[in-house]
Amino acid sequence: MCAFYENGVDKIKQGDLALYKNKRVKITQAKHIKTSKTMFIEYKLEDKLHTLSVPYKTVIKELVKLNEMGQVTVAGYECKPKDFDANRAIMHYKYQIYICDDKRCANAAKSDRAKELRDILKSMELNQGKDRIKISKSKCFGACRYRQVAQINANTNANGLVENNALWLKHTHRFELEKWKKIFTLLANNGILKKHLDSKDFIEMNVYE
Repeated sequence: MCAFYENGVDKIKQGDLALYKNKRVKITQAKHIKTSKTMFIEYKLEDKLHTLSVPYKTVIKELVKLNEMGQVTVAGYECKPKDFDANRAIMHYKYQIYICDDKRCANAAKSDRAKELRDILKSMELNQGKDRIKISKSKCFGACRYRQVAQINANTNANGLVENNALWLKHTHRFELEKWKKIFTLLANNGILKKHLDSKDFIEMNVYE
C-alpha cells in the first residue's frame, strides 16, 4: 500500500525530488507502517528533516513530483517533463556508464542492474549536481564472453577525468553492490579506477597502429 503524489498515479518513494507547498524537497524516507495502515514520509527542506504520516492510498495534493532537472513530470513517467522544451540543455553528467542489457548479459545479471545502480546513485546523491553519474542501458557490445559488460565514458568537456574515459569492465554481474559504491565514490572524487581496481576487472583493447 502506498501514498501518492498530487497526480494520483505516481507512488511516493524514497529518493524522489518533489515540490511540497511550492518548496523543493527531497523524500528521504517512505515507509509502510502496517500496524496503523499508514505511510510515514520524511522529507528534507533546507537541510532540515520534516515528517508526514498519512493513511494508505492518500493523495497528497500539495506534493508534486519532480524529475532530476527540477521539472514537474507527466503522470506515470520518471523524467518526462510536463512543460516540454525542445531546446532545453541536457542534464550535466561527470560520467556516463553504459550497462549491456542485451539478452546474454541481462540473463547473466538475473536482475535489473541498471535500476539497482540508479538507486545506489540516488542514495549517494550522485544522481544530480556537478559529480552526477548517469546510468544507461545499451544493446550488445559484441563482447559477450565478458558479460555483463559495462563501459565508462568521462565527460572530458567538463569535469570528467580523461584517465577514466573509455574504460570497459567485464563480468560486472558478479560485482557486489558495495563494489559499485566504491567505483562511484572513486569517480566522484577524481580517483583513477585503474589504480584502485583489480586489473582483472578491465577488458583489454587491441589498438591498431
